[in-house]
Formats: sequence, C-alpha cells, structure tokens
Amino acid sequence: MKNSWICLTGANLEGLDAFAVDVEINLKRGLPRFTITGLAAQSIRESSERVRIALENSGYSCPLQNILVNLAPAGRKKEGTLLDLSIACGILALTEQIFPSGKLQKTLFLGELGLDGSLKPLKGVLPILSGISSEKYDTAIVPFENREEAALLRKFEVYGISHLRELEEVLENRRTPESKSKIQIQEVNVSKNLELYKDQMVAFRAIEIAAAGWHHILLSGPPGIGKSLLARITGFLLPTPEENEALDILKIRSAISPLKELIAQRPYRAPHHTTSDITLVGGSRDLRMGEVTLANRGILFLDELAEYKSGILQALREPMEEGNITVSRISGTIVYPANFLLVAATNPCPCGFYGSKEVPCACNLQKIKKYQSTYSGPFRDRIDLEVEIFPAQEKERKRILISLEESRKKFKKQQPFNGKGIKEVDFTLTDNLEENT
Repeated sequence: MKNSWICLTGANLEGLDAFAVDVEINLKRGLPRFTITGLAAQSIRESSERVRIALENSGYSCPLQNILVNLAPAGRKKEGTLLDLSIACGILALTEQIFPSGKLQKTLFLGELGLDGSLKPLKGVLPILSGISSEKYDTAIVPFENREEAALLRKFEVYGISHLRELEEVLENRRTPESKSKIQIQEVNVSKNLELYKDQMVAFRAIEIAAAGWHHILLSGPPGIGKSLLARITGFLLPTPEENEALDILKIRSAISPLKELIAQRPYRAPHHTTSDITLVGGSRDLRMGEVTLANRGILFLDELAEYKSGILQALREPMEEGNITVSRISGTIVYPANFLLVAATNPCPCGFYGSKEVPCACNLQKIKKYQSTYSGPFRDRIDLEVEIFPAQEKERKRILISLEESRKKFKKQQPFNGKGIKEVDFTLTDNLEENT
C-alpha cells in the first residue's frame, strides 16, 4: 500500500539567518485540490501551480487527489520560491514515480522550478547552508548554477541539478557529489605606486593608522584636495580578508543575488548624500539590508558629509559602536552585521575654502557653524580620527612617490587585525615624514 504522508526538508531565510522548514505532504482521495498551509507567503502559495505544471512537462504526473502541503514551524513566515523542489520531490516519492535510497531524511532540497521542469538559480544559498546544522543534514540538492557556492561548505555533500529529471540520479545514488570549491581573494583595484602632494602626507599617515586599527576617520578640506582618492587608498590598505571574513562577504552578496563567481573583495560602498535612512541602514516592509550591511568587512565612504540629513547620520551610531544594526518594523525585527570602517569627507564650510591660503572663504562664522553642526554630536563622538587638509601655495607644492605595498607591510607587523579597532598602534602622524621629503 502506498504511503499517504511524507516529510522532506527545505529551508528559508530571515535576513541572513537560515532555518529549516519541514515540508509535510499528505495525499488523500477527494476532489483534486492543492493546498499549502503554514504561514506561507503569496510566492509560496503560487508554487502549487508551478509544481503541477513542472511535473507534467517533465514526464511525470501530478495525482488528481487532495494534496495538502504543510510547512513547519507554522509560526514562522516563509517567503520566496526555495521550496518548489522539496514539494515536487515529496509528491514524486509518495506516488512512487521515483524510489529514493534512504537519503530523504538527511537531505536539504533547495530549488525554484520553471514550468518546463528546469531549476532556476537562487539567491541566498550560501547563507542558508551556512546556518543549517550539519548534525541533522549531510546532503544538499541545489540548482546547477548555485553548486559552486554551496560546495564552499565542507559539511555538505552538494549535488547541482539543472532539471527535475536529474533528481532520480541523485536520490538513487547514480551521481557523484560536486567537488569542493574555494574562495578567491581579490584586493581593491588601485595603483600600487602613487604620487601625492606633500600637503597630503599627514592625511595619508592618518589613513594608514585608520586602516591598521580599524578607526573611523573624517577628512576635511577644500574641493579637489584628494579626499575621495584617500578614501579609495584606505580600502587598499586594509588587510587581505581571512577565510571567515571572505565567507561573510560572500554570504551578503549571495543574499542579494546568486553568486556568479567566488571572488571575495573587501566592499567599498559610497552612497550619495541624498540617500534615505532606509537605504543607508536598512528596513522597508521586507526588512531589506542597507548600505551599512553591504559595507560589512569593508569601507563605507560618506562624501560631502555635511550634506547628509542629521537624522540619517545619527542612525549610524549603533553600527559604528556595535558592529551590527537592528532593523525593526511592524513585520518583525532582524539584526544585520554592519562592521564597516567609516571614511567620511567634508568641506570645511559651504564654499569649501575656509582655511585656504589661496582662495578666500566667502562664509561668515554663523554659516560655518551651521554647516558643521549637521555632523556634530553623538555621531561625531564616534569618529576616532579627524584630519584637516590644507593645500600649500602652488610654488611650495611638491610631489612625493608613495609605495602602497610598503605601507601595507608596515602595519602587518603591528598587532593582529581584528576588525574592531586596536587600542594602540605604533604610528604617529609625523612618523618618517622626513624620509619622504
């Protein structure tokens, strides 16, 4: 007698936190119906039609019975299209159209089905498999395009399939698992040798210290002095990501879109000053990630700092201090990582030339104070280094050749990098300036 009930395992994602979903399927006689329960979002409820048509177009049949799919735990909302494959596999096993060899209970099924039975690439595969316990599950079946990111994790045997018909080969032990993948580390793209003016050298020394100790830094100076260039250089001076850091970087990228290549580079995010608080720190109805999370383990560059709304800057206090951000809306609460290095740049006044020896400032003291008040207060208290860059007179300006590779080697000998700041770093702003002059 055929079984009328089966339970397989899929998974879902809340922010970057994964949880296993028990996909219970029951068949009984009655009017043909396909019902999905268990706090399923609209995208999951729509899978009933996708699965039925995909089965028929793949050469299988969908039983003309009352099909009930229950997703447990029922108290957690499930979204997305990741559960299509587990539902289809359960129906095929119940109706004895495939004959699994005992692998079902320890296997995770992740996949969205097309109407022709093909599996579409998914976002979020890497954070899902990272967050699921390997004690309960040792095998993962994923879309073919996601096989490499899934195979980064040693705890799973990974099988990548491109069509529903290939499921039989995997479940009947007629297919070998994917080879383990490896992350490629890539450095920030910047010239290894750089020419700076002598009047930029103090600022350069400051960004060396910021990169060595993970200290937030504010660069102040007139337009064209090179603040944006110095911010880019800071990203290059950061140490090469360790394996766990590289995995964190890729997990965030995977949650946004399927990974096409396993290249990990420290992120460099530079949101425009007109950006909203939701874009910067995260939120909206679906609790999406903000720029502070996309910059995790890398640089968050805020140019024209005084042009940002004060409320937006004050929202950065939590991630600057804690290394994470709590996003709360009526739909729930999610804690995202936000361990970034802030590099901010600003003009000293509205016209930009306060303190310049060449161009007279057109602002009065009241305008200057009002301009700088935007980023004052608790936000500014969390900035560790502030540097003012004043251009020398044209006849006194001198170019100096800098080796960025030597600068990186210099602070690699310092205390181990931990991404949270170092109490003491053996640098001073004027250290070795005479050697470069």
